[in-house]
Amino acid sequence: MNSQYLYADFHNRVIAREIHHLKEIIQDYYKRSEVLTADKLKNIYLVKHQGKRIKGVNGTIAPGASDKISSYIDYSLKFGATKKKAEGTRKVYVTLKNLVDSYKSQAVMADLDEAFVLGFIDFLRSDSTDINSDTTVAKYVDRLKVIYREYCDQYGILFKKRIFERLDVESTKRPDKIIYVNDKQYELLSEMKFSPEERRLEITRDLFLLLCNTALYYNDLIAIRSENGFDWNLLKENPEHMVLQGERKKNGEEFWIPLNGTAKRIVKKYFHEGGDYLFPAGVAISEQKFNQNLKVLAEKIKFPEVLSNKVGRKTFGTWTDRLGMDDNDIRMIFGHSPGSVLKKYYTERRTVETYKRILSFIQR
Repeated sequence: MNSQYLYADFHNRVIAREIHHLKEIIQDYYKRSEVLTADKLKNIYLVKHQGKRIKGVNGTIAPGASDKISSYIDYSLKFGATKKKAEGTRKVYVTLKNLVDSYKSQAVMADLDEAFVLGFIDFLRSDSTDINSDTTVAKYVDRLKVIYREYCDQYGILFKKRIFERLDVESTKRPDKIIYVNDKQYELLSEMKFSPEERRLEITRDLFLLLCNTALYYNDLIAIRSENGFDWNLLKENPEHMVLQGERKKNGEEFWIPLNGTAKRIVKKYFHEGGDYLFPAGVAISEQKFNQNLKVLAEKIKFPEVLSNKVGRKTFGTWTDRLGMDDNDIRMIFGHSPGSVLKKYYTERRTVETYKRILSFIQR
């Protein structure tokens, strides 16, 4: 602004501040060596610093940067990822909303930074709440992180992971040890021979190998129905293009899993057309009995840890991480939320090209 203008100093300070915001966005992308177009820079700036609001995947206007954090939690509970979560988990988010309101009722999404999270932790530990353990503090911090990530995905802006790192709570602590089946143990299981009397153990071994090759939990696997458990569009094109699809019980998210040679062989071995479920009652047993049989298999291959159905999922995760599979493909297989922006285009990714790309990683 021309210095002769009466309010030039004020306007120039505002302009300088907005230019600083734009430079911050550019620097964030430069540090990550990511391409930032002019249109993307404009959109991120409008969302983050001007409070622009957009429609969610259901057509409802999603709260933006200038809307209260509690409003976004409400939005998530009604229309977002939290809507599909189990009732007990939803109650945790309702409590989180009440805690955020008690801490800073007027706080908006743009206020969610390192200082806000640290102050929120201090509040949770204070006499203002009934929380008496860091485990509970960590639970609410983790849920706040989920809300913040959903908001970032919704608007296509950078998720600043550092906001939730180096906190004096257990929320960012990883498990000391990830239990999975290594290549040698996997080979021992694959080559194991069974007598006719060990038919149940053979079924358990096969289904566990299927978990290792699909990232499914056992209960999600046996819940797959015959009528919609396969991607019939791909099967019509080629009978060998087998993809398992369904919905995870835990979060209601869909999974889409191309089957490699091992997984395909096991599915064909036990699947019978005409039944309600992919695996008939004679094959599917309770999770408790399944885990009991896994203990017997663990002894046979001298597996040093507890072998449970969850180990199959962790085995697949460890394996694909080592292979360098694309994060979005992993999300689709694991049944993790793809984020509101990606979700709009998720069905378009379920193509023969995607099938072949994923198989090029996981074929064995």
